[in-house]
Amino acid sequence: MFLHSYALLFILSLLSRSLCASGTVTIGFSSDDEILQAKFLEKREPSCSGTVTPKENITKWWRAEIQHNGSTPYSGDPNYKYYRSVLEYGADPTGQKDSSDAFNDAISLPKRTGKFTTQPVYIYVPPGRYLIKRKPISLLVSTFLVGDAVDPPTLVAHPDLANSGGAVIYGHDSHFKTNAASQNFYISVRNFIIDISGTDKNVEMVGIDWGVSQGCWLGNVRFVMASNSASEGGGRGGNENKHVGINMSQFGSGIEIADCTFTGGGIGIAVQSQQYLLKNLVFDGCRVGVSILGSFVTVIQGCTFRNCEYGIDTTASPDTNMSGTVSVVDSTVEKCSAGIKTQAGGSLVLDYVTVTDGGPAVVAQNGDVLLDQSVPAGQTWVMGNMNPGGHQSGTMVPTSRPKGLRSGDKYFTMPLPQYENHPSDQVVSITGDADHKVYGDSVHNDGPAINALLQRYAGCKIIFFPQGIYTTNETIQVPRGSRLVGEAFSIISGAGSLFSDAENPQPIVRVGSPGDKGVAQLTDMVVSVAEVLPGATLVEVNMAGENPGDVGFWNCVFRVGGTADTAVNCPKPDPVGCKAAFALLHVTETASGYFDNVWGWVADHNLDDMSLTQNLAVGRGVLVESTSPTWFVASSFEHCVLYQYALHDASNVCMGLVQTESPYWQGQGTTRRAPSPWKAIADIGDPTFDNCATQGQPGDDLCYRSWALYMSGSQNVVIHGSALWAFFNSMDDNSYEGGNCDDTGGVCQHNVAFIEDARSTYWYSAATKAAQNMIYDVTGGGEVNLTMQAEYTGSWGGALAAYLRDIDPPSGTGDNDGQGNQDGSGKKNSAARKSITGSLVALGILPVVLMLI
Repeated sequence: MFLHSYALLFILSLLSRSLCASGTVTIGFSSDDEILQAKFLEKREPSCSGTVTPKENITKWWRAEIQHNGSTPYSGDPNYKYYRSVLEYGADPTGQKDSSDAFNDAISLPKRTGKFTTQPVYIYVPPGRYLIKRKPISLLVSTFLVGDAVDPPTLVAHPDLANSGGAVIYGHDSHFKTNAASQNFYISVRNFIIDISGTDKNVEMVGIDWGVSQGCWLGNVRFVMASNSASEGGGRGGNENKHVGINMSQFGSGIEIADCTFTGGGIGIAVQSQQYLLKNLVFDGCRVGVSILGSFVTVIQGCTFRNCEYGIDTTASPDTNMSGTVSVVDSTVEKCSAGIKTQAGGSLVLDYVTVTDGGPAVVAQNGDVLLDQSVPAGQTWVMGNMNPGGHQSGTMVPTSRPKGLRSGDKYFTMPLPQYENHPSDQVVSITGDADHKVYGDSVHNDGPAINALLQRYAGCKIIFFPQGIYTTNETIQVPRGSRLVGEAFSIISGAGSLFSDAENPQPIVRVGSPGDKGVAQLTDMVVSVAEVLPGATLVEVNMAGENPGDVGFWNCVFRVGGTADTAVNCPKPDPVGCKAAFALLHVTETASGYFDNVWGWVADHNLDDMSLTQNLAVGRGVLVESTSPTWFVASSFEHCVLYQYALHDASNVCMGLVQTESPYWQGQGTTRRAPSPWKAIADIGDPTFDNCATQGQPGDDLCYRSWALYMSGSQNVVIHGSALWAFFNSMDDNSYEGGNCDDTGGVCQHNVAFIEDARSTYWYSAATKAAQNMIYDVTGGGEVNLTMQAEYTGSWGGALAAYLRDIDPPSGTGDNDGQGNQDGSGKKNSAARKSITGSLVALGILPVVLMLI
């Protein structure tokens, strides 16, 4: 109790300083209080020496040296081994013997098939050459297949592999028969060279067959395929080369493939999924770099295409809807017959695309040239539906690129940190400290020990969280100088009374305090709730970095319910008793964050027991209030009650591929119309759904479904790729029938996205499914502009190549100051608003503690 009193004093002090600075609320502390807080920090934060600094000539990856002493509390086997090297199962790193059985044994033993989250596995593949001959390496859910990051191993395809599937890696778990690909979660492949060049190029061979969905990641892989001979014109045509780097034969709902190279072959990536973002890929000598066989939204960002026939081909399907809407951003085409081959009636956006030493930028399927030249920074070429403007066959529009969102002329992106350039003595295990015992067993309260260790090692160690479930009854405070690394999704799980009060919400993980600047990076982590916690916000980010990417999350999941490790189990049709969390993520006014391949998921079913019905009511998805540069690169938030994404008085936000779904229990016949069972809080920008009365639909359940994207008072926002999906009418019985809402005329919800008082908003490649209105836009004069799906058809229902009603108007320079307005002052142009905390204090809801939504 005495220690917690000091903690409270410390929090109160931060609150006092933050609120005094904002001018909203003043809470005074005496100098004695300040001394007590200093003593508290001195006691709980013993310092360590050294810095986290990259080194040259690293010869061994720290993961290969550190102790993997985590736990799997729900595996059902006290001897279960989650960390495995393929050498332990007989793999041959010399490449002389077939290693396919060894890889598959390492993945599947003992009896992992059919298990979901209870038996995760991290497969380490040391440097070497591994022959894959008899059968593909078949992945299961909750499997990380990871090569050495310092010296990536090579997987070599034997020609006989063509007789047993023709793929080196089969990245799809087929043990879940119903909508199998859409249930393939928590799979990762990284750090490999996959060489299929030794097989006959006239025989089909694939590097990875990748049929997965959210929570998965494929990156840092080099694909080596058979080259196209000089007599065939290099990569420009000639005989058909049947080698493919990545295909997606099982479809899926994936989010991101990043930081890979493709050399030779017929096709680099054959995209066949609901949506995808392809980031920082290099295609050299492929006949076609990216072939879109079927994808409703595709974003291709930071990619390079060299020595090809076509960099991108969207004509593989005769149905233009199956090629969806495509954005190509910050990419380069060199020495190709044409940059992009597309259907003349499709939806295509080019935003800063450079084409050199070859053919035109865009050609139609019949060979007509649609765009001859490059698209410079500050300009965007649009083909497809545009609002305002109607359908465009190809037109150039100016785009403002906020300076703070850019690195040079391109939008900033950053690879997933693996810290491969850091020696092992710069890494400590959270479970290895003798002074502060951390268990990760889903039973002990690990919060106090974790907080002590985060304070101790801030700025001088990378902190490794071995596989485990780290329960906490207090907020985990992530200080400046923190780098947290998980292992096959290590879980921080909130529990207890601190997170139970919906009128006094608290974060399970808080990154920095308001006004902090520094480094805080989290990778391969899950933040969850152990029970129904109406007052829990899973993650709050307050910190801003000195440089882009200093504060960020990579390959992280914010999850509520649906797994064996949580008591959240809500089968009743009325979710009023299952307000399982207040919000998933809050990026506060003082923060600047980079979020890459993050998934916010409110369970619609139980992964570990598919028979269990789940009707959960989590209030909010991600709320962004930051005015400093913030990036969402390949993200998904699903099944929250009020909204999935909200930008409230936010500015300088770049979003590349956002994907959403409304709660399945909402819709016609629902027991609860949004915002119920929650209350809308106006001061934090919550939607009230008063628009339903304005639209003359006060009694229509379809109007009271969560907003996919809710923007109010935002400015300097750039969006490329929005996959905004709706399914089912009041599906609360686990039947999964009626996904297209045929009983309501194919409309699952009336309104998808909301905009009010937004300025300098550049929104490209948006798609909706089963909606009446794609966008509900309230102008400054109160007039409502509706973008109706029936008038902008394409993709999975509705397709917009560009929505530019709120560009305020564009200057065309592409060089906005990026500080929150056009004059460079960094101040909001709209009237100042109260902080969330101050507003709730004024309401009497939050008198003395930090507030998190």
